[in-house]
Amino acid sequence: MTTITKERIELFIKNPLENGLTRGEQMELARIALASLERELIRHEHAKWSDSTFGCVGPIGPLKHLSKEALEAAAEPDDLSEWADMHFLLWDAQRRAGISDAEITAAMEDKLKINMERQWPEPKDGEPRLHIKEPGNSPVIPDGLSTVCAEAYQVVGVMADALGVFGDAAVQKVLDNLSQQKLVHRDVLPFSLPVTPDGWISCSELMPDKLIPVMVMYEDGEMWSAMWNGNRWDDGTEYPDPHSVTHWREMPAAPQQEVK
Repeated sequence: MTTITKERIELFIKNPLENGLTRGEQMELARIALASLERELIRHEHAKWSDSTFGCVGPIGPLKHLSKEALEAAAEPDDLSEWADMHFLLWDAQRRAGISDAEITAAMEDKLKINMERQWPEPKDGEPRLHIKEPGNSPVIPDGLSTVCAEAYQVVGVMADALGVFGDAAVQKVLDNLSQQKLVHRDVLPFSLPVTPDGWISCSELMPDKLIPVMVMYEDGEMWSAMWNGNRWDDGTEYPDPHSVTHWREMPAAPQQEVK
């Protein structure tokens, strides 16, 4: 297959008479242009749908929602629909922020130079190098936590990281509190609530108090944190989740400190 370089195209644009393209180069250029047009058409259609569905919101909503989609893609990396969702959210956030593709490309070129100059952790036991953050920026779930505490620990860590507040003292205090708990589900939720054996409360049976953060489970089985405002669930983003919430449960209570 014929390939065509950026430099070759630049020469043709500057002086097409002296730097004419071969038939193979013309076909390759046409293929690239067609792929770009198809991509732009999808972006245009998604932008129309997004504006009509979510209105004039800023880029923060799709960026926050991106962390949830990334977790879903990590759980099922072969599911292309999850990758599509991540691209849609990135496109939408970029568009709503007024950032052009050219600006993104320039920023990527600069960032690549920085990344190539950095010292990355050495791989262990023949494993490939991983995209590892600085020590302390990634929540490692302590051993021995009950399922509900472990899930809450992970959700708090991921959301704080996505918002850039992982290192805040308040966030670390919450994570510390969660890490000290060894509660089982029946200890976390009041005994009188209509709960399932694993601690989840069906939304058809009872809804939580308004504006109280709780753990929620969507109809696709994914879990997140959200608040019920009396009319709909609010997960802290401007993007409502396309899946309905079916169950919820309270966040683990902070451990009681012994009074001396």
